[in-house]
Amino acid sequence: MGRLITVGCMSTSVSEVPWYMRLPRYLDRRPWIMDTLVWAVPLALIGVLSFGAGQADQTVWGRPSPPALLLALELLTTLPLALRRTRPAVSAGLIATGAALQVLLLTGPASTCVTVPAAVYATAKYGSRRVSLGYLLLALAGALLLGAFFAVQVLYLGPAVPFRWEFVIVVVMVVGFAASVVVACWLLGAMSGRKRREIQAISERNRLLEREREQEARLAADAERMRIAREMHDVISHSMSVMIAQADGGRYVLNSASGSGTRETPTGTAQAAGHVASAGAVHAAEGAFGTIAETGREALAQMRRMLGVLREEGEALQMRPAPGLSDLPRLIADVRATGLPVVLEGDPAVLPPLPEGAGLAMYRIVQEALTNVMKHAGPEASATVSVQARRWPAPELVVCVRDDGLGSAAAGDGQGSGLLGMRERAALYGGVVETYADARGFQVLARFPLPGGMKEEDP
Repeated sequence: MGRLITVGCMSTSVSEVPWYMRLPRYLDRRPWIMDTLVWAVPLALIGVLSFGAGQADQTVWGRPSPPALLLALELLTTLPLALRRTRPAVSAGLIATGAALQVLLLTGPASTCVTVPAAVYATAKYGSRRVSLGYLLLALAGALLLGAFFAVQVLYLGPAVPFRWEFVIVVVMVVGFAASVVVACWLLGAMSGRKRREIQAISERNRLLEREREQEARLAADAERMRIAREMHDVISHSMSVMIAQADGGRYVLNSASGSGTRETPTGTAQAAGHVASAGAVHAAEGAFGTIAETGREALAQMRRMLGVLREEGEALQMRPAPGLSDLPRLIADVRATGLPVVLEGDPAVLPPLPEGAGLAMYRIVQEALTNVMKHAGPEASATVSVQARRWPAPELVVCVRDDGLGSAAAGDGQGSGLLGMRERAALYGGVVETYADARGFQVLARFPLPGGMKEEDP
């Protein structure tokens, strides 16, 4: 398998990335490849070809030159350019050695006219300050040797000519020109290297600052999550446990009272008849207490599930799946048990699937909307919950909660975080929540986009 590269929330195998997209990064990590192809090999070929064309004229101190020696010196002054960025000191040292041998053996500077300035530039840009200054002085000394080379060639190895002061001027000009080229290359390399180091320093500083910010944010978020988890667990778990205990206790007391009320007592049959007459009320109260206990247990289970995400890593927690659209019938049945008539239009089981988080958000929106109906729509109100999938103008899932209550629309808005929380939940998954109030009641409309278009027929 290929190595994985993680970008954002996606992981991609290196083998799946086209080669032309991997090539620039590969070459950036191995600069010697480009230096070999652009500098070392072309200059070596030019030097070897020029050496072959003028081999008959090459001499060492006036004698015919050994071809192997000339070829070795040519390669020694060109191939080290492959290391000009990765090992600038080694590259410059090898080129300087080859150039010095060429001058001392009087074989001519050849390709060193290009390789020496290139090495000066590379040491100034990529090397340390000590290496850069040392090679600058060495190159200036090489400029003097170049002047001496021309003087020896003209006065001693060429045709016999009388000494003239013009030769001195020519030698000085050659030395000055070579020295100016060396200094110019060193200055350009130094400025480029300074800019390169500044960019690297800024990038490194930004990277460290970003890592520090991420670590601080992560630590703060972890601490805040744990603090909230502790406080919510202490307060809500205690309250829910007390509510469940009270409900179970009340049901037990009513069962005891119902059983004792049906027995004969010394006061006669009238008291027994009274107990029998109240049996229906006792049974209804028992059912109400059972509903309270069941609701409390369900709320406690959901609270523990929510608090589970706030626990530290490694802390195991048994959790049931989060509720979604398929749980709407059970939610509506629970609301009906409170006395509010609710009608469900549409079958959630045949709707196109939503991601788990979006399904939970839709479920919570319906739950909050029905809670608002129970609170604000009035005792005679009824509600309708409709769910449907639409194809046009865009594939989306639509849930509408309508009531015919006469409660205040402002009160229905909650004057707080109820409807705001609905909108925030929907926005997390690209959905929207709209509310409408008129004389006929209040309406909450939620629309969520369907991932990848609709795969099912509209119900």
